[in-house]
Amino acid sequence: KLRQKEAYCIMDKRKAANKRVKDRLFTALVGFAGRKDWSKLTVTELIEESGVARASFYRNFKSVEDLIDYGIQQMTLRYHEGKREQGEDLRSRQAVLYKFRFYQENAGTVLAFHHAKAATTLLDVITDCEIEAHGDMPASSISKYELYYYSGAFYNMMLCWLENGMKEGPEAMADEFLRIMNHEC
Repeated sequence: KLRQKEAYCIMDKRKAANKRVKDRLFTALVGFAGRKDWSKLTVTELIEESGVARASFYRNFKSVEDLIDYGIQQMTLRYHEGKREQGEDLRSRQAVLYKFRFYQENAGTVLAFHHAKAATTLLDVITDCEIEAHGDMPASSISKYELYYYSGAFYNMMLCWLENGMKEGPEAMADEFLRIMNHEC
């Protein structure tokens, strides 16, 4: 049993070391946002910026696109870990407030995706999160478009807020989003 415990401890250390490598590479990727289009970024540039060995990059990723996907997965994971309830109403103040707070905390990553012209990927993630939380609408129903409308409206409002320096608090943004969603003038 002692050897088995030691083996688990070694595996945990390796996993933690790999996570640190992945995170360093992703931090380097984010650092290129606005300076260089991610689709033109090379592995050499990333490893030089991150200080990670080429072998470590290829042990964890096949390409720069895989690294981008990793960043999205990590952000999605954090989003879901912080959520208390699944299946809440789209117009729930608690749900909208959570979203604004989450994206405020992750503003650097969100803006990096936007400046790197990878914003469509982020919009897809936001839409997928809404579908996961609320279920996809039946294909035969016209109401299936509501989640897509909601996701796009939220994404655009959130992005504008982040780009303008988040002068309003998440609470004010949640209230304004809900006011607009409820068609209150």
